[in-house]
Amino acid sequence: MSTISSNRMRITISLIVTIILMTTLVAFSAEPKQGGTLTIRGTDLQNIDPMQLLGRNDDVYIADQVFDALTFPSAKPGQELEPAPLLAKSWEKPDDTTWVFHLREGVTFQDGNEVFPEGEAREVVAEDVVYSINRALDMAEGLMLDSVSGAMAIDKYTVEVTTDVPQPFLLHSHHLGGVRIVPREAVEKLGDKMTTHPVGSGPFEIVSFTPGEEAVLKKNEDYWLPVNLDEIRYVVIPDSTSGVLALESGRVDLNVLVPTDEAPRLLEEGFNVKTRAYSYRGIGFNVTQPPFNDWRVREAISMALDVDTAWKAVIPPELGERAYGQVPPIFSMGYDPEGLKPLDEYNLEEAKLLLKEAGWEDSDGDGTLDKDGKPLSFDIKTFGGSQVRILTILVTQLKEIGIDASILQQDISVWADDLIMGNSGVFFDFSYAGLTGLKSMFHGDNIEASNTHYLNDPAVNYLLDRASRTMNFEERSSLWKRAQRIVVEERAIIPMFFEGTPSIANTRVHDWIAPGWGMQIVTPENNVWVE
Repeated sequence: MSTISSNRMRITISLIVTIILMTTLVAFSAEPKQGGTLTIRGTDLQNIDPMQLLGRNDDVYIADQVFDALTFPSAKPGQELEPAPLLAKSWEKPDDTTWVFHLREGVTFQDGNEVFPEGEAREVVAEDVVYSINRALDMAEGLMLDSVSGAMAIDKYTVEVTTDVPQPFLLHSHHLGGVRIVPREAVEKLGDKMTTHPVGSGPFEIVSFTPGEEAVLKKNEDYWLPVNLDEIRYVVIPDSTSGVLALESGRVDLNVLVPTDEAPRLLEEGFNVKTRAYSYRGIGFNVTQPPFNDWRVREAISMALDVDTAWKAVIPPELGERAYGQVPPIFSMGYDPEGLKPLDEYNLEEAKLLLKEAGWEDSDGDGTLDKDGKPLSFDIKTFGGSQVRILTILVTQLKEIGIDASILQQDISVWADDLIMGNSGVFFDFSYAGLTGLKSMFHGDNIEASNTHYLNDPAVNYLLDRASRTMNFEERSSLWKRAQRIVVEERAIIPMFFEGTPSIANTRVHDWIAPGWGMQIVTPENNVWVE
């Protein structure tokens, strides 16, 4: 593409984005219509028991419709996904380790099912919240609840939660805010059926759930907020290209995971494009798996990659920003480009020297580095998306210095399982896990759960533990940034860029919010409707 054409495209994109922003208020102020079906493209469906949602966004998106939590991540402009009232109408902190929640009255669990017959819905009360918190403490490995020391019902609509230490993040989505409220009767009566046909108090009820294929949900007529849609259909289309075609053909109304490089064309075609927050994109290492357990190998790979050339060749400048650490710009507490940029270095000669020092040389002249008779050969595991093109460029760069790297594209669920189980030495790394992502991804206590890098650095653990119980923002921010710097210095990650991953809908969809951690169809801030 010529420079003139490229500039013209950028100007066009900017104008379209401006028009979308200018018309948003007009679109949202139109009279909402009742009824209709919203069809959403997903990449996988497995299990919507709210205690077993780790690493699977699609299951989280369905769970958000079936269950209520105490809070939800607000999408108001300028907020860092701050917790806002949902089932809890308010709360206060009598001291640094005590939280008192006041529940909405009159909220009921869904009826017309095996647990609650039609017309026999039961009210959600404090004991349900206590039961759900205790169940999460026993089961929910994906939630960071280790600081919760107790939960008790003060009265029918009041819950007290105590923590061992001050917990500034307690209400966020990977902590207590991620606990979906379930009735004890449903768990005891449904057993394994909780994974596919659970009962909650959310705005939609499960009609059918076929793992790997489709979920159909119907409106909860008794929800405590008005619900505009009659039905949601969640259709699994794993391949990203097929997902875009489904959107263009009208088979789906909303595609929540569109390759960034497709966004400019879809904007020009008239689709609505939104991003919730820039997400981290990088390369991650399992630092315990040979040869990546040698820091020199990780450092050499980092120095051999011209990251800027790779990501800028694929990601439109309007939807990307260079990353030097893992905390994205929406989280000011840890976003630290100036502090981390000096650690970023592209130096091929130094990379070769480090590999030689680590024992990797081309002993047989075949162009590939080897050690003890074994070539320096590995797969970078990923799933489909724009990152495949970026990794292709980076793999070519590695081959130029004798590293036989290849791309292994997997189904996203297989990719996630491999990371969690420690089966991946080097992988496309896109997780952040919300505001507390550094602790999720790098604390030693989370190995075999959310710490897929298997990093267990005492200094990192100490700093993250201190930050996690420091209520003062400035002090907490300093600790967070120090921990992130060590992670980068250790080369557990090679940061590449922050991507404004687009969610794209056709023009019949109104009042929708691009997913962050979770999908908001009906909340106190929005109520999706379709023409």
